[in-house]
Amino acid sequence: MDEYLFVGMVRENPVELVKGKTVDIEYPKYADFVIEGYVDPEEPLIDEGPFGDHTGFYTPVDKYPAMHITAILSKDNPIYISTIVGPPPQEDKYLGYATERIFLPLIKFNLPEVVDYHLPASGVFHNFCFVSNKKALSWARL
Repeated sequence: MDEYLFVGMVRENPVELVKGKTVDIEYPKYADFVIEGYVDPEEPLIDEGPFGDHTGFYTPVDKYPAMHITAILSKDNPIYISTIVGPPPQEDKYLGYATERIFLPLIKFNLPEVVDYHLPASGVFHNFCFVSNKKALSWARL
C-alpha cells in the first residue's frame, strides 16, 4: 500500500506534497526535517554499521551505497522524534502494539476471516504472531 495513501487514511486528510529544493522528488509539505540527496549507482558500495537494532542486537557491518547530501531542510520549530532501543521490552513495545491496532482494519479488509492478531513484544514484533480467525467451510455439490 502506498505510504502517503496510508497516512492520509490514518489522518483522515490527504497528505500535501511539495517538490524538493535540490531533487526531483516530492515529500510531505509539513515534514519536520527533510534530507535531500542522491545515490550514484556507479560508485562502489561502502561499509556501514554496526547499528543497534530494536531487537536488542547489533546488525553487522555491511556494504551500502553512499548518499550525497544536497540539502537539509526543516520547518520552524521542528520536533525530532526518537526512541531508545535495546533488549525488549522498551518503549518501542507500545509502538508495536499501536501498529497492530492501526493495521488491523487493513488486514481484515484483505483477509476477512481474520478476527484479531497480536505481535508479542517477546517476539520483537517479527516473525511471531498470534492470529484468531473465523473460518467458514463450504461444501461443493458434485
